[in-house]
Amino acid sequence: MVPTSTPAKCLLLVFAFLSLIANAQNATSWAEAKKNKEATIVVNYIQTPMFSYSSSQKDKPKGICVDLMENFAKYLEMQKGIKVKIEYRPYEDFAKFYAATKASGNGTFGIGNITITETRKKEVRFSPPFISNTTVLLTHNSAPTLRKIELLGKDFAGMIAYTVKGTTNAQRIEMLKKQYMPEMPIKYLNSSMEAIQMVAQDPKGFTNLDFVYYNDAIRDKLPVKRHPVGDFTAEEFGIIMPLVSDWQPAIQDFFAVEGRNYRNSAEYRASLYTHLGESAVRLLESIQQRR
Repeated sequence: MVPTSTPAKCLLLVFAFLSLIANAQNATSWAEAKKNKEATIVVNYIQTPMFSYSSSQKDKPKGICVDLMENFAKYLEMQKGIKVKIEYRPYEDFAKFYAATKASGNGTFGIGNITITETRKKEVRFSPPFISNTTVLLTHNSAPTLRKIELLGKDFAGMIAYTVKGTTNAQRIEMLKKQYMPEMPIKYLNSSMEAIQMVAQDPKGFTNLDFVYYNDAIRDKLPVKRHPVGDFTAEEFGIIMPLVSDWQPAIQDFFAVEGRNYRNSAEYRASLYTHLGESAVRLLESIQQRR
């Protein structure tokens, strides 16, 4: 790789700074939206099966999170008289997506498989949780079945873990290494899609991923296997906003409109069935009922 010169690095930093300024100028604060009865919001999305996904950067994304934001915009127009335009911006790399959203201006949202944690609450603002997540332990079909999580070092001896740096999935892998398999090598990747592809190719690889990646792999008939003893259910996903955002009360009101939770609405249920499928919804609910 040819080293980047100092002037070139300065130019890259300038372009990145100008991009952030443009982002802030395009987006509207909640205070301005209420005053002018119109708003433009920027929605960054991390490519996530069933939650926020598109076949190309030019296509409008689809998914449970996208439906949520579209329903939010409809609520603002019908209940508040505010016309909302949404600008979607795709990301493949979770770390870049999270950093860009955190550093963005007022009126920016981030959607995808973003776990609500106490650490992240100090860095970004969250919507109420829109789904309870389950992470699953996955290997190639040919790998031995993990009998108990305590037997990880024995049943998965000689295997390598694939994960994405900075995610709660990575924290889970690192915890498993510390507790049960100190000698286990970990390879860090840029995206969960890379992790599932590596496991599908490598009989000696395993990963811990959100349920939707497993569901997507089954749909695509990838040779992967779920190990139920590795199911982990103590997570919830939320929409994020930068700390400078004043939109948090607006989205909280949307979740609680007319005294009901958005997650109990017909629109939300229809979104789950559309993007996950009935069998996946039932499996996810059955796993979570065991906690």
